[in-house]
Amino acid sequence: MPTRGGWLLLGGGILTALSGRLLGPIEFIVAGVVAISAVVIAVGVRATRRSDLMVARRLSSSRVEAGRPIQIDLEIRNLAHHRSPLLRIHDSISSTRGVRLSLSPIDRGRSTIASYRLPTTRRGLVRIGPVEIVDTDPAGLARRRHSFETISTLLVHPPIEAVPEIRILSGHDPMMGDQQRQTLGISDAEFDGLREYQPGDDLRKVHWPSSARHDELLVRQFQPPRHGRLTIVIDTRPPGDTDEVLDITTSVAASITNSVLNAGDSVRIQTTEGRSTNVITGPAHILEALEFLARLDSGDRAIHESVPATGGRVVVISSSPSVVADPGTRSGLMARLSASACITVDPSTWGSQAPPPTGGHAWAHLYGPGQLGPAWSSLWSRTKVSA
Repeated sequence: MPTRGGWLLLGGGILTALSGRLLGPIEFIVAGVVAISAVVIAVGVRATRRSDLMVARRLSSSRVEAGRPIQIDLEIRNLAHHRSPLLRIHDSISSTRGVRLSLSPIDRGRSTIASYRLPTTRRGLVRIGPVEIVDTDPAGLARRRHSFETISTLLVHPPIEAVPEIRILSGHDPMMGDQQRQTLGISDAEFDGLREYQPGDDLRKVHWPSSARHDELLVRQFQPPRHGRLTIVIDTRPPGDTDEVLDITTSVAASITNSVLNAGDSVRIQTTEGRSTNVITGPAHILEALEFLARLDSGDRAIHESVPATGGRVVVISSSPSVVADPGTRSGLMARLSASACITVDPSTWGSQAPPPTGGHAWAHLYGPGQLGPAWSSLWSRTKVSA
């Protein structure tokens, strides 16, 4: 079909030809016929000389921290037996106008890469695609649209700060040890030393080199691998349910989660309204936590009766002004959630001057990025979060 320029030229050609026919000058008629013919020929060529393209999209990563750009490559291959026309590409991106690119003609059987960097500012799942390609003639008079259902999903998760890997006190879940070993691929308990052989001991546990040196049978002694569980409760009661607040509190939760999983313990993330992840064990499963935090929004005024669901320690993250300012309210919230520690933030002053974190017993207040690591270590030393 004609482009906007093609329609204008076609309309101008018709008016010029009619003016020549009514007023008499043959030059007007010739000019009008030439303009009309140019548009008709361009449309005919686009209709008969169809493009045959293939599109593939590659993301430099399937997940990225909010605030960091990601590179996206679109590979366009020309499958037709002739050179492609000029290509104009529109890659759709959810909640935006998408990205528009232009490509010069591609030789037959060849492919080319169209790349762009996509900035990320907020948490969430970003849907990329479909791709629309419009091929046009060199004069830009006619075009033909092609749509490709090439869909990709990008996980934009909260930023993760470096936090010391502190072990958590063992929880009260008798199955957690077995789950931990299965997830981490541990086939046996932890080695705890050697002791003298006693009747009934498994001969497979005899340590023969040490037995030969000491001239008596010594067996290896094991103990179950120590494990701990931390439940992170995010206070999503208003005003903690806004995007601005959740961008901060989810970042704190993601950073603590990453630290605990890398230390070998388990994490569950909950909100005060009752939404929750499963118990997450092992760094390889952090994607579940990041996707939960990326999608998190809204909240209720009341704390759900199921919160907290825990077999271990509890840490609450809140932006409530009353929790920040009033020790009584803070203590009441911690008692309601059986929390060992409370971390608070104030989005209105976040990162403005960023004085050192403050707090008291079992409480830390953060003023900006980069303060969670020292605050977490301090909380551990005061509340004995770790054994």
